[in-house]
Amino acid sequence: FAAPDFPLITLLVSGGHNMAVLTRGVGQHIILGSTIDDSIGEAFDKTARVLGITQVPGGPHLERLAKDGDPKVHVLPRPLSKTRDKALMDGCDYSFSGL
Repeated sequence: FAAPDFPLITLLVSGGHNMAVLTRGVGQHIILGSTIDDSIGEAFDKTARVLGITQVPGGPHLERLAKDGDPKVHVLPRPLSKTRDKALMDGCDYSFSGL
C-alpha cells in the first residue's frame, strides 16, 4: 500500500457513531466534529420502521426505495439550523435527530 498524502480528512460513518477527523500524519488526529445525538445509521433505521420495513439495518432497503423516489416530494428539516448555541454554530458537530 502507498502512504496517503497528508493532511487528510476522514468521515467515519457507522451505525452508531459518526465523526469527521483531520489527520496530519500517522497517529496525528484531531476530531473536528461528531454526532451530538442520533447517528445516521439510527436515522435510517427509524425511518425504515416508520415505513414499515422490519429488517435491520434499514439503510439498504431505504436505498432501494430511494432509487425510484422523487427527491422533491418531502422537505426535510435542516438539523441545528435554529440553534443559538455559538459552539454548535461555529463547530463541525452535526445532528440527525428529527429526520
